[in-house]
Order: sequence, then structure tokens, then C-alpha cells
Amino acid sequence: MKDALQNQNGNALWFILLAVALLGFLAGAVSRNSSSVNQSGSIEQARIKASALLRYSKSVETAVQQMMLNGVSENDLDFIAISAAHDNTNCSDAQCEVFDIKGGGIQYRSVANILSDSSHSDIWHVSTENRVYQFGCDDANNGCTELLLLAKNIPKTVCLQINKIQSITNPSNDAPRQSEILEGSEFTGSYSATINSVSIGGTNTTNEAPQVKGKSAGCVYEFGSSQNIYHFYQVLVSR
Repeated sequence: MKDALQNQNGNALWFILLAVALLGFLAGAVSRNSSSVNQSGSIEQARIKASALLRYSKSVETAVQQMMLNGVSENDLDFIAISAAHDNTNCSDAQCEVFDIKGGGIQYRSVANILSDSSHSDIWHVSTENRVYQFGCDDANNGCTELLLLAKNIPKTVCLQINKIQSITNPSNDAPRQSEILEGSEFTGSYSATINSVSIGGTNTTNEAPQVKGKSAGCVYEFGSSQNIYHFYQVLVSR
């Protein structure tokens, strides 16, 4: 009788230990799945934001190109909706305003709005001091610099997704490295005499982010001039 009770107690203990082990396994599986779901959700959110940024910047490029086809001079293009500093005094009516129904026909949206991030304080910038390799001429003069739409301090996760959408390689799970992108003075009808000495997407593997070669839009890691930020660019006019 005593041996039977001991056997029953032993069996009960075995079942208890088995149940504890199974509960531990299930808890670990749920935790791993939850972590995986959270990670997948973060990546998907970054991809949605990246897609929105690319779509909007492309719509600005399309608007600019259409305006120029309709007879608006490149020197009259006005981006005043970005900031007062972008006001082009050459533009005398709404037809040359990019962000006006009578001009480019698109509604202005801030970078913060597109990223759904109210803490993002950097605005769009229209630059004239950079060359994008193999877009137009590549000589180091201001007749070869592009009209670029820039957005700096883009989150790394969004930057990487921009490049994946654009079929741009992210080396070592980071954005291509660019030693410098110049913002310079806001475009108000003329091109700056200052020229970035390095091209975007050039052949220098250390300083020119060659992975974005041939891409009219992309995201790079700007490591020069104490920047250390992720910078998105879109070519509006290549020269």
C-alpha cells in the first residue's frame, strides 16, 4: 500500500513538473512571437512612412516639370509655402508657385506631417549646391548642380526603407555614406556659386555614396561637417 502511494505521488510530481515545463515553453514562444510581431510592425510603419515621403517628393518633381513644360521659367519657380525664405520675387502670380492650385497644383505638406511625427522640426529645403552623379553634367561648376528637394534628420528606419523601395543597397544594414550634402541658401530663382566638391552617388566609395548612383531619389548617411544624420534627396531639375 505504501509503495502504491509513493508511486502515485511520484507520478503526480512528474505531471506537475511536465506542466511547469510546458508552461515555460509556451510563455517563451508567446514572448518570441510578440517580439517578432512588434518588430514586423515597426518595419511596416517605417515602410509606410518611406513610401509616403517618396510619393510626395515625386509629386513635387512632377509638378515642377509640368510647370516648366507649360512655360514657367525655372528661374520663376516659387517654393514659398515651405518658408518665407524660399520666396522668389521673380514670381509675380500664383502660376509660378509650386504649392498652389493655379501653379503646381499640389498641396504643401511638411516633412513632419508626412512622417506623422510632430517632433520632427526640420523643414523641406530646396538646394542648388549639389551634383547628383550621371544626372545632367558632372563638372564642378554651378551649371551642373541640380535643383534638389532635401529633407534632413530622417529616422534611420525610414531611411533604410526608402532605399529598399528604391532598390538601393544599404551596406552593413546602414544607409550609403555621403561625406557632405550642402543645403546652402534657399532657392529663390538663381543657383548658388558654391558647389559641393563631392557628388551624390559618385565613384568615390568613401565619400560619395556610390550605391545611389543613377537614383533620382534616395537616402544617405551624411557623416561630414559633424552632421551624422540621415538625409533624403529628390532631384527636381537635373542640369
